[in-house]
Amino acid sequence: MTKHPVALAIALALSVAVALPGCDSTANLTEQEHIQRAKDFEDKGNLKASIVELKNAIQKNPDSPQARLLLGQVYLKAGMGAEAEKELSQAEKLGVNPESIKPQLGEALLLMGEYKRLLDTIQPGEQTSKTNLARILQLRADAMLRQGGMLKEACNLFQQSLDTATGNPPTYWGLAQCAIAVRDMPKARKWLDDALKIKERQAQTWGYIGDWEQLSKNQPAALVAYGKALEIEPNNLKALQDRATLSIAMGKLEQARLDIEKTHKLAPKALGSIYLQALYDFQQKKFPETRDGLQEVLKISPDHMPSVLLAGTTAYAMEAYQQSESYLQRFLARYPAHAFARRIMAATQIKLNQPDKALETLAPLITLDSQDAQALAMASDAYRIKGENMNAAALLERAALIDPTNAAIQTQLGITHLTTGDSLQAITKLESAAALDAHQYKAESLLVQTYLSRREFDKALSAIDALEKKLPDSAITHNLRGNAYLGKRDPANARKSFEQAVKVDPRFFPAVASLAQLDLTDKKPDAARKRFEHLLESDKNNLQAMMALAALAGLEKRDQDYVGWLEKAQKAHPQAIPPRTALVAHYLAKRTFPDALKVASEAVNLNPDSTAALVLLGNTQMAVGERAKAVQTFSKLAQKSDHAPDAFLQLAMAQIANKQYKEARISLQKSLKLKADYLPSQEALIRLEMTENKPEAALQVARSMQAQQPKSPLGFDREGDLQLALNHVPEAVAAYRLALEKGAGGAGLVKLFRAQVIVQPKVAEQSLQDWIRKYPGDAAVRAFAAEFYMRNGRNREAIAEYEAVNRLVPNKVLLLNNLANLYAREKDPRALATAEQAIKLAPDNPGVQDTLGWILVGQGQASKGLVWLSKALAKAPKNPAVRYHHAAALALTGNPAQARKEIQALLADKPQFSELADAQALLKRL
Repeated sequence: MTKHPVALAIALALSVAVALPGCDSTANLTEQEHIQRAKDFEDKGNLKASIVELKNAIQKNPDSPQARLLLGQVYLKAGMGAEAEKELSQAEKLGVNPESIKPQLGEALLLMGEYKRLLDTIQPGEQTSKTNLARILQLRADAMLRQGGMLKEACNLFQQSLDTATGNPPTYWGLAQCAIAVRDMPKARKWLDDALKIKERQAQTWGYIGDWEQLSKNQPAALVAYGKALEIEPNNLKALQDRATLSIAMGKLEQARLDIEKTHKLAPKALGSIYLQALYDFQQKKFPETRDGLQEVLKISPDHMPSVLLAGTTAYAMEAYQQSESYLQRFLARYPAHAFARRIMAATQIKLNQPDKALETLAPLITLDSQDAQALAMASDAYRIKGENMNAAALLERAALIDPTNAAIQTQLGITHLTTGDSLQAITKLESAAALDAHQYKAESLLVQTYLSRREFDKALSAIDALEKKLPDSAITHNLRGNAYLGKRDPANARKSFEQAVKVDPRFFPAVASLAQLDLTDKKPDAARKRFEHLLESDKNNLQAMMALAALAGLEKRDQDYVGWLEKAQKAHPQAIPPRTALVAHYLAKRTFPDALKVASEAVNLNPDSTAALVLLGNTQMAVGERAKAVQTFSKLAQKSDHAPDAFLQLAMAQIANKQYKEARISLQKSLKLKADYLPSQEALIRLEMTENKPEAALQVARSMQAQQPKSPLGFDREGDLQLALNHVPEAVAAYRLALEKGAGGAGLVKLFRAQVIVQPKVAEQSLQDWIRKYPGDAAVRAFAAEFYMRNGRNREAIAEYEAVNRLVPNKVLLLNNLANLYAREKDPRALATAEQAIKLAPDNPGVQDTLGWILVGQGQASKGLVWLSKALAKAPKNPAVRYHHAAALALTGNPAQARKEIQALLADKPQFSELADAQALLKRL
């Protein structure tokens, strides 16, 4: 614990005073006097003072075997295995009989979790007494039991220990554990009652009785047993630790705190004391402190399995899912039947987007006769991620039947119904969940969001009123109400609700952001900016506010302020990735590549375990052309995320860019091994096979897609693409037709048309027209038809389709530009107005500038047209049509010499464009 500054100053002053000559009352004591004082302190249960005296004795005589032996024994009592092992080994070197010290060394190794070392080194010899033989057999049995996988051998050794000598209580404790392992609880209790008849170590026996009561689900009786142990030995470390652990589980945190404080006073460096503090910190949700304490434990004893399990659970709570997975794998390798560990492992795998692994982990817990509602609910979540919503719903229904009063399961069932599209059933389940738990509000919150997504805003407002009863005067409810009013197109009431949310909690960012968005809608950017600045006054390091201010600066093209806010954000949050990502994007856009690389590299240096930081650096290296370095970066990503198919895909893309095709294929195969139907990797592999001129291999990937998802159009669509690229037109038509039958939609129809028009043009056109008649609202297909008619000189048909598309999706620049061109070709007076409409939407687009200028020239307004054509030429100096139009306008505005010069330069480039003949004719006239 951290001392108060004044207390610390006093402690330092006292320590200085103790060091002054002549002030230490024990300075003149002999070695034996220190040893005697140590024994007295030990008898009184003051192990800490006993250790101090024995250290003083050793300071007087470092080669004292007696002091070393006693110190080792006291360390054992204090649960400090490593320190005990060190002193006992030194005592043996100084002449203490190895046979007498073996059992104590074995106890030290057992405390340290050094089970293999114990089995290798602590073995009976010819000189071993019966008493010590029984202890050694028992210690070896304990090591086997804790190491796992050797239950039968361990129990046999415990029996041999008992047959050798009946006065060793730990032998009875071990036999009780053997009985528990085969679920013979009465026999286990008999062994413990027999141990209680032995006068030695009765406190420890009561501790084991407490453990037995816990296994019998009788927590109050367990507390009584631990209390009896402490009546016999008030400073019994294990009993204190066990009672504290149970008190934490029972929510008796004050009792737990008192016991933990006492263990720290008795043995501050003992493994059990440190672990117990970590467990208490975890209960208090102090996860960083928990992690630090567990790291200290695992340095002393890497195989301390309770700490390994708690470390995995803590890592999960801190969202360090890869670390969590690593710890839990170690624990489950030792204890594969541990249900809690399996559930946490499955939850971790779900967070890592590994639903198949999660289902494999949960398999023993979700058998047909399973009553584990929690495991069934988690398995449902895994199926939901896989997109198997029917399986998800079925498992969740089973969980709900087992535990019908569990509001969390009812809430999840509502979410599952939402994913299947059954929002009415989802609403029913969410309403049920809301009624089950008066203190839970997740169900009501989801119910509100469901109504909002269904645009049932009045029902959402009613649900918010219900939620408000559980969360009175909460920023959350006011914010939700504001969103509902926004949906009702009532910005005034929305603003009032958001302002109320901010009044309740000035730091509630969603409401501040919504108010800022309303300000922007009202064309008040200064008011929006002031909102975020005001938030920073009360929360000076608020990352979201800084990012919002940067975004506002970007909208207003204030580059210096944009960069400034992002730099402030990364300074305040050096490990945050979003501000660095935005800065990198800015520097790349400005082509200041060294700055971009510097920011991305810093992200990795500050976040060495962050996959997001590695992705940022790798993508930046790709963007600036450092492909070999990008390969190295994405290799690190794949090592850290060896469970993620996307990591290997990104590595493959970098390898392809670096022309490492063989390595890229291996990376893609690894990605697909993790997730066989991972579409991005399948498509990348198809492209790679075609790059290396391996069409059959590419087709094999497409057909595997078809086999994996026979009802999906994707695999058939990809086969069509490949067959068309190979000029296998009939095969392409057949594949595209299958894709269309399986739901490829308008995009599939367009692909089928492009292939079919090559071999069956009339059939293709008829299919196109039939589709438009059947789906007149398919703007994309109608736009494609217009382009097809336009390319083939069928202007009136093209105009009809473009006009229809413009009615469906008005004010599309390219559509209006093409329509203006078509009107001009057909001498339609609407050409100029349509071109002017397009130029209002995109005044800097050279294609639109060229169309307007050329129409003006065609209508006898060559001077006005030349202005627009000059702008178009400045932006597209190599476009042959723009160059021809500009020269023609020059010729009509009294500058034939310049016109001739430009036409000659154009024709010297031997361009291929639709107006080539017109350009050649103009040159002859000039």
